[in-house]
Amino acid sequence: MNFRMDEEEKIIKKLRKSAMSYLARYEVSAHQFENTMKRKLSNLKANSNGLDKIKIISNLKNEMILAKFIDDKRFAETKIRSMRRQGGSQRFIYVKLKEKGISNDIIKNAINNVDENHENAEMIAAINFIKKKNIGIYYKKNLKNKIDEFELKNKWYGALSRRGFSLEIVKKVFEIKDIEKANLILEDNLLKY
Repeated sequence: MNFRMDEEEKIIKKLRKSAMSYLARYEVSAHQFENTMKRKLSNLKANSNGLDKIKIISNLKNEMILAKFIDDKRFAETKIRSMRRQGGSQRFIYVKLKEKGISNDIIKNAINNVDENHENAEMIAAINFIKKKNIGIYYKKNLKNKIDEFELKNKWYGALSRRGFSLEIVKKVFEIKDIEKANLILEDNLLKY
């Protein structure tokens, strides 16, 4: 069954309206947008058998990219800033952004832009993570004995490793014994730690 042109235009108009509403609320990658529009198109109750769904979604995606409503570079930089503040390592960032369909080149350039080529970026992110999780020097409870301390440090090492930090960074983070020094690193005022 072929669609009459006005039925197809109605569906496209509904999908465009839905897309605009979606993009007004969220910063998304082109890949996320495409997946969401596929789902929304399949949810439209109209008999859409005669539609070229891939072409409609592709045209709509290109339209949104040209209008700058979708920008993978902007999306990546926004996400990286957020992940760095929350204590995300470079490896963690790559994994999360690859899930969103962002290319390696865009991720690499966005990390360089966000970190402004700071050598301390990984260290700052690791300290942000331990501060957020109240571990390491930010741990508030008194340790009763060496066994508890050993088990706790193993958990802390594991937490940072799962977050994607290298063993070198993890060791450096736990070598810091002074909260003021950690705060100086966070402020990026300490050149060598």
